[in-house]
Amino acid sequence: MLSSALYTLTTRPTYRATALLLIEKERSGTAVFTNGSMIEASNEDYYQTQYRLLKSDTLIERIYDDLQLATSADFPMPGGPELLKRAITIAPIMRSRLVNVHVDSHDSRTAAAIANAICDRFVEQNLANQLFISKEVLHALQLSGTDAETRALHEALPSVVNNKLIQDLKADYAKLQSQYADQSRRYTEKHPALASLRSNMAALRSQIDSETLKVVQSMKTELSGQLKGNNVRVVDPAKVPVAPFKPKVGKTFLIGIILGAFLAALAAFLVEALDQSLRTQEDVELKLNQPFLGSIPYSQDLALKARIYQPLVEKESSLTSESFRNLRTMVDFAGVADRARQIMVTSTMQEEGKTYIASNLAVAIAQLGENVLLIDGDLRRPKLHRNFHVTSERGVSDFLATGESMEEAETSLREVPGVPNLRILPCGTRPPNPSELLNTPKLAALVTWAKSRFDRVIVDCPPMFPIHDTMLWGRHIRAAVFVVRYGKTRTPLVRNAAQRLKAAGVKVLGVSVNAARPSGLTYAAYGYHYQQYYTDYTTAKPASVKS
Repeated sequence: MLSSALYTLTTRPTYRATALLLIEKERSGTAVFTNGSMIEASNEDYYQTQYRLLKSDTLIERIYDDLQLATSADFPMPGGPELLKRAITIAPIMRSRLVNVHVDSHDSRTAAAIANAICDRFVEQNLANQLFISKEVLHALQLSGTDAETRALHEALPSVVNNKLIQDLKADYAKLQSQYADQSRRYTEKHPALASLRSNMAALRSQIDSETLKVVQSMKTELSGQLKGNNVRVVDPAKVPVAPFKPKVGKTFLIGIILGAFLAALAAFLVEALDQSLRTQEDVELKLNQPFLGSIPYSQDLALKARIYQPLVEKESSLTSESFRNLRTMVDFAGVADRARQIMVTSTMQEEGKTYIASNLAVAIAQLGENVLLIDGDLRRPKLHRNFHVTSERGVSDFLATGESMEEAETSLREVPGVPNLRILPCGTRPPNPSELLNTPKLAALVTWAKSRFDRVIVDCPPMFPIHDTMLWGRHIRAAVFVVRYGKTRTPLVRNAAQRLKAAGVKVLGVSVNAARPSGLTYAAYGYHYQQYYTDYTTAKPASVKS
């Protein structure tokens, strides 16, 4: 639409003047003379020839000079005649002998003048061509008399030259001339032999002149039927156009709308086809072939809350709290065999929200009355202690490095204010060698102790790429929840990570989409409307009940 509007507003208006010509075809079977020869005037390409003549260089240059178009802005020199030729369009009307002559110009009067000039000059040229076909013959036929010049012109006519009788008479006359020349060397002029030859020659000359005159009269009669009227005439002369031929505002905007809609749809399909990110339940199930555990909505005011799990401990329910409770239910359904008592939470890359989801999932499960242990398994970039505002003086790394008994792990547990059934085991001191610590037998002992001590164990693991720490946790915890960020995580990475977990014997319970935004008819959009309904319902005043 913007392109069509820009084109319409910036394009200089072009006017088109149109003249209508009638070109009658020559009568079938007729012939005309040209330079003394006869040609057929009913060729199949007759009309195509006329259309080419309407744009012939000779006609174009003549009009260019007559109208002094070199001074016009549309057809300046050099190259003016060629520009004029491009501005002319010959448009025959189907199944008729009519043809439109279109001329385009930025000046309406110039366009009309050129169109009329083309038609007028073409009519004149066509008539001149008909006369040119017979003008030499006419010159010879118009001469009369018996003088030597007239006789020579008549005898030079092709019809006379090709007449067999005349040729035979001329041959006989030539023989008599030869005999006369031979006899004149032996006899005097008054000799009877020479007198007889002169008499015979005069008779032949008279006969030749008589036959030549017959041929000339015949040609005059025949030619009078050939010189018919002009077969080309102007039906409608061009008028000065009032409205511009282009740009056509309505048509241009309509094309802009159609093409705009088509290109927008095409772009949408291309983006959809090329987009490898994950957004909806359909993306998870179709692109990854994994169960969908739910979407966690994007929250702009999350950073303003005192605690990252604040929505779950507030009295009023919200879309975020309901989303985490739904995630809790879906995790239990996915791990229905053993209720997924030990779970890893991981992702493909950093900044996808795995720690945020692991924290709130732990809080949601603890609110059911189960004893939950949340372990910070990311020894490289630990965040749990900051999310829950607890100290990280001692924790997993300290136990794996120097711990000798499980009492040390017990003393490293942190309580969570407002969630009595939840304990946090922070990372502790950040070690320089996380992979080596996670590859010791103490990790198995720590997981065994956690299983026996708590109803649920949730480990916030590091991302799958580019490190392999999660695979070390996977030796002891056989269920995982995979977190992807809405519109950011690429499908091939998630698919590769899921295959690696499966190869290591870890069951992926499903995929949770974090930071989902309302868009179209997706789950996030439904959740947004649900939140509005839920808020309106909970804040409404109860109506009185009548018996």
